[in-house]
Amino acid sequence: MITFLVVGRNDGYGVNLPKRTAASLNYFGSLCADADDEIIYVDCNTPAPDVTLAEAVADTLTPETRRRLKIYRISGEQMRAAIGETPLPFSDELSRNVGIRRSNPRNAWLLSTNCDVLVHPLGSQSFAELLRALPPRFYLCPRIGIPPAQWQRLDRANVPQWQAFCDAVIRAGVRQPPEKPQAWLRFASVGDFQLAPREQWLQIGGCEEGMKLWGHSDANNARRLNWLNGGGRTPDLGDQLCVAHLDHSFGVGNAHQGTLPNNDWNSWVENVTGPQSRNPPDWGLRDVALPLITLPVGEVDPEAVLKAHRRQRTLLAGWGLRLRAKLWQTASRLANWVDRRSGAG
Repeated sequence: MITFLVVGRNDGYGVNLPKRTAASLNYFGSLCADADDEIIYVDCNTPAPDVTLAEAVADTLTPETRRRLKIYRISGEQMRAAIGETPLPFSDELSRNVGIRRSNPRNAWLLSTNCDVLVHPLGSQSFAELLRALPPRFYLCPRIGIPPAQWQRLDRANVPQWQAFCDAVIRAGVRQPPEKPQAWLRFASVGDFQLAPREQWLQIGGCEEGMKLWGHSDANNARRLNWLNGGGRTPDLGDQLCVAHLDHSFGVGNAHQGTLPNNDWNSWVENVTGPQSRNPPDWGLRDVALPLITLPVGEVDPEAVLKAHRRQRTLLAGWGLRLRAKLWQTASRLANWVDRRSGAG
């Protein structure tokens, strides 16, 4: 029924990136109900020696999350070949397009969100029941911020604990964010919840890969999806869902403010007059065979890990290494003896 699409990079950005990523992925896993439901994590330009962030936190993911999770990795070379040079180490737009292209065609819905977000149904209706009742169109949802001092105290793998926390937040009272003057945009930070039929994401040609600087990509998506659905006021699901953002900056204001070059608002948002992207036909690395990375659901077999990752050596190469080690051992002893004699003299 649904694909949860998140993107990221193993770079330690913000407060406790591994924990908020694991907590968010585990929450998405708890919302998966149908056999085809999936979580797609697209990792872009993580340095080659490191694993993707989703793999790095695999031991803290629930079995259900590991079973649903599909990981695709984009190298820095593949990113630059697709979009050209950029001052940023990451392309959010290309990453999301890779996920859109490779999402399960049997899923009617695709939620483009972030891996520091909890999507919490309100009332007795499950997320799957909500999706079944929704007319097929584009939806937004306002988000509320959870301070690091609160969310860091919770157990990343204990989904019921996070659910109870979200209920407590609502009971305690929250202030919803003010609405924007644009009826199609509605709220700030709309990228944390952009739900639309999968077919609509394909119809608009994905996210704009030409947006190679920072910012406004989510507004661009909202503008074009709004056009596709006839314009007017984009509906929101704020009375049925709590979208909680795990804040990752101790300061006040936008974490990126004043640090990154911005995409031009007029060119990419205000002047948009239709739903279709400016992407080439092969957007989302259509013709690139990106390998699918999956995680084991059961216990990890240490012997299997050793076999898979042990460096293979021939018998002759092994003897050569031992002889070299013996040579350096003898040479070191001789050098140490010379040092002692020289000191004594």
